[in-house]
Amino acid sequence: MDAREEVLELLHKVWTKLQGLPNANPLELGAFLVLVLFIATFLLMIVLSCVHCCCCGKPKYQASRVQPLHPL
Repeated sequence: MDAREEVLELLHKVWTKLQGLPNANPLELGAFLVLVLFIATFLLMIVLSCVHCCCCGKPKYQASRVQPLHPL
């Protein structure tokens, strides 16, 4: 089984679970909500980090160079 078939099978299982969600008990609804919030938070953090790194237009962070106050 290749990766595409595995992803399609996983999506099919998720789809069947989503179709049964209106009849689910409160515990299953809460678990689903927690899972969706975790995935949404993870994707939001990835998007924010990409925007901050790539699209900010600021140069990369550089270490500050320390110089003596008075020459010896």
